[in-house]
Amino acid sequence: MADAIVSVFLEKLLNTLAEEGLYVTKFREQFEKLQTELQLMQCFLKDADRLKRKNDTINKVLAVLRELIYEAEDILADCQLQSRDDALFSNGCLTCISPPILHFKHQNGKRIKEIIGEITQIKQNIQSLLGGTLLFQPNAINGKDQMPRWSSQVYDHTMVVGLEADTKKIKDWLFEAAREGKQEILAIGVVGMGGLGKTTISQKVYNEKEIDDHFDRRMWVSVSQTFTEEQIMRSMLRNLGDASVGDDANELLKKINQYLLGKRYLIVMDDVWGEDVAWWGRISQGLPKGNGSCVIITTRNERVSRKMGVKETRIHRPKFLNKDYSWLLFQKIAFAASEGQCIYPDLEDVGKEIVDKCEGLPLAIKAVGGMMLCKASYYHEWRRIADHFRDELAENDDSVMASLQLSYDELPPSLKSCFLSFSLYPDDCVITKQQVVHWWIGEGFVPLRSGRSSTDAGEDCFSGLINRCLIEVVDKTYNGTILTCKMHDMVRELVIKIAKDDTFSVTNNTNCRHSGITNNMDRKQLTANPKLRGLVSRTKSGEVNKIESSTAKKLSEFRYLRVLDVSKSIFDQ
Repeated sequence: MADAIVSVFLEKLLNTLAEEGLYVTKFREQFEKLQTELQLMQCFLKDADRLKRKNDTINKVLAVLRELIYEAEDILADCQLQSRDDALFSNGCLTCISPPILHFKHQNGKRIKEIIGEITQIKQNIQSLLGGTLLFQPNAINGKDQMPRWSSQVYDHTMVVGLEADTKKIKDWLFEAAREGKQEILAIGVVGMGGLGKTTISQKVYNEKEIDDHFDRRMWVSVSQTFTEEQIMRSMLRNLGDASVGDDANELLKKINQYLLGKRYLIVMDDVWGEDVAWWGRISQGLPKGNGSCVIITTRNERVSRKMGVKETRIHRPKFLNKDYSWLLFQKIAFAASEGQCIYPDLEDVGKEIVDKCEGLPLAIKAVGGMMLCKASYYHEWRRIADHFRDELAENDDSVMASLQLSYDELPPSLKSCFLSFSLYPDDCVITKQQVVHWWIGEGFVPLRSGRSSTDAGEDCFSGLINRCLIEVVDKTYNGTILTCKMHDMVRELVIKIAKDDTFSVTNNTNCRHSGITNNMDRKQLTANPKLRGLVSRTKSGEVNKIESSTAKKLSEFRYLRVLDVSKSIFDQ
């Protein structure tokens, strides 16, 4: 993520130098030298994420560079604040020769020079590590090769390709349950590897109008890897329109029973992992039986479905998409601007080569399709992506994870920090668009351009991740405005892996810049981190974080804290 940090810093530096603040002006020469050194490195930094995975030494060097950029950004912020304070409280030049100001000028001027020297040395070290073949030059991009910018969602994320037979099969089983009239809950299993479309198939069935008409009540429950039985029941009740914040577990199950009594209902337990399913035995025992009620269980583990009562005759195993359906799905996403049709003859062969590498896995196809949607329609650019994908698969034969890694590597720098911010949220967490966009703006992740509001720029960043299929839409308004989103568990797996090395942390080590608040976190460690820039609540709906007043007061002393989001938290008194 070094390219993201450098790009954001350079943009801030350019904007700040234009402001002509007193202390920024005094350090102008040093800041301009720093700007030149970083601009010379940008060409290399475009491939830095890929290079550091292959070379541990480069990884360490880039970690040092990242810390230097953060420190330089802190000095820049200090200069802006000092200039502002002097403009407000000074009557003349006497302030400029006061001991604290002289110390400020000396210390910061000295440190900027040191940072420039260290970055120059890093540049030389990188060139040496790569055999002296690397040519550093300003990052000039030909205007015609720049990616198209989409300020909104440009294709229908709910579309299904090649899964019509799968959905029909499951719907037939659901309707049969009502006709047979058995005094039990029919259990249906959708079983297969990650990225195969289990959730997509189940969502398609769940949202069908005839299914909505057939069942009196429907409940969709995302079963995270760290769920509790109480969380499952609260999620069921929220589907039934009941928040039930203060009820204990016994009361929750009684309420669910009352809501469902005499009703035909459908429950989807999505993405069940653990084989210990005693929780389901207790919940299902308290549910009304009969009336053709059903539960659909999606899981990667067939043993899980069997332990939850699914019989062999009611297990559906989705197949890989064939070549025709794979290409059709890719076209609908990558060529959404031309109504899902490839209108560039020279791109078809290389496009099909890219799709073949996805091996029929819908998630992989969507990821590369979303990436290519945001690329310029030039053969040399598509050829580069195909070669990059081939290299990634040579190191990682998992086509889903390889496609997701490729998507991350090809993100514009401004989107990488936005993408990694999702690592702080729990799995299967539904997140409001407004919350993440405000966070990105506060931390300075959003690139600012003349004539555009920061909110509009943040919305563009959000759309950029949506259109690349890196986050999923959950709720919209009647006119299509996205309200909430979530992240596929395999995408989140990649996010967490990358974020560990890039100052995002849920454990709040003393080097992290962005952290999440949890009820079991070490408060002393939290308040001992002077580098913290962003602190956000990572609770799920129905949970509450508690922050002691003493901890809250301590947070006010953090010099560089830019975002404090406790929107789902309370302070102990």
